[in-house]
Amino acid sequence: MSRRLHVGRPALGRMRRLTRKLSLRARVTMWATMVVAFAMVAAGLGLLLGLQHSVWGDRDSTGRQRLADVTALIQHDRLGALIPSNGGDDDVVEVLDTQGKVVASSDYDMRPGSPSGFPNPLPPQVLAGHPTTLRDLGIGDGGDFRVLARPIRIDDRPSTIVVGVSLAQAEHTLSSLTTGLAIGVPALTALVAWTISLTTGRTLRSVETLRRQAADITATGLHRRLDLPACQDEIHALGVTLNDMLARLDDASVAQHRFVADAAHELRSPLTALRAQLEVMSSYPDPDRDPRVAAALLEDTVRLHDLVEGLLALARSEDPARPRSQVAHVIDLDEVVLAEVRRQRSLARADIDARRVSGGRVRGDTEALRCVVRNLLDNARRHADQRVRVTLGECGGTVELTVSDDGSGIPAADRLRVFERFTRLDEARSREAGGSGLGLAIVGKVVTAHSGTAYADQDPAPDDGGLGGARLVVRLPAAPPSG
Repeated sequence: MSRRLHVGRPALGRMRRLTRKLSLRARVTMWATMVVAFAMVAAGLGLLLGLQHSVWGDRDSTGRQRLADVTALIQHDRLGALIPSNGGDDDVVEVLDTQGKVVASSDYDMRPGSPSGFPNPLPPQVLAGHPTTLRDLGIGDGGDFRVLARPIRIDDRPSTIVVGVSLAQAEHTLSSLTTGLAIGVPALTALVAWTISLTTGRTLRSVETLRRQAADITATGLHRRLDLPACQDEIHALGVTLNDMLARLDDASVAQHRFVADAAHELRSPLTALRAQLEVMSSYPDPDRDPRVAAALLEDTVRLHDLVEGLLALARSEDPARPRSQVAHVIDLDEVVLAEVRRQRSLARADIDARRVSGGRVRGDTEALRCVVRNLLDNARRHADQRVRVTLGECGGTVELTVSDDGSGIPAADRLRVFERFTRLDEARSREAGGSGLGLAIVGKVVTAHSGTAYADQDPAPDDGGLGGARLVVRLPAAPPSG
């Protein structure tokens, strides 16, 4: 017994692994169809066996009645060579002597003394009085018969009454029923499978709708809610629960963004005042103070001020409650880029090449996109050795902005990570250069909010016309032409 269990368990495990790869709709359809098919096969077999038992019982009753009739004829000494018929032609009655010869028969063709068409000797179970099916007998029209026998004495001579009731009609009925079940059960199973699959698909359609809508909700779209199905069922309850969860996440996200924005706003004023005082101290040094102290404090204050500004910009870009009306006007992105290039040239030790900047119009928030361009140029300026190149162009309904430098570049494994918050690939160099690790994170968030994409790549080598360092690319949908 234990061996059989051990043999069956791997097969069951394989079955489970195979079904896990199927969809819920396929699994429900498969298991339900298997159960229905098993039930219909069992019902069909039960029907066949029940009908066979009923038909066999009816034939046995007919045989017993014929035995009783012939016994009565013998007892009243009215048995002739031809046994009277009972009105049907599906039974054959013979009275046999001890040699198996015919004494009397209901068959016109069987004469007294001729060999019987029943087996000689008869099977023991027939002689014992049990109805038995014998096949391919040469009596009547031939075929299969239910055979009964009863020993009796005629003129003090032992004889045997044998009755055979034909099974031809019964077997034809059973054969027709078997054929109908063989055709009907698979057809009905297929119809049930199709019905279950269709019903399950329609039932799960609302689940798939909820799943697609939930997949479209991002961290900046927590204010959205799922469309609830009209039926007040379990799927409707699931949608209500998911909407409640989204509402709680939305409240938590709004509270978090509000905290960051409030904290950055509260820090901005004292930092601005402190910076102004330090700038005055640096411009008008006191002979009694070390000028290097004021310069160091001013540098740290500027770094802290930039960090607060970055946090504030990041909070604004992620705020789901921020009005979307800011992206309703068209911006000449080339003007924004050239203005920021002029500003960076006054700060940069590297040469900034903007000769490949051409026209590009997008729909968006001017200040947010200005922050994107500024952060890209700040990043390139800090990491460039000598040169920075800016290109802008429109092609195929997309405006592409590229900022390249001739620095060490960004390793391929880190090109996605640079758009995360507080990411510094070189901690010492980033701090020395004044980076906060928020610039490219702000770029990614703002560009995503404008339905665009931002990614990092390697600029081609100088021999191939590039600068050989990092290349940061921003792609935004182009604004449709006016008029």
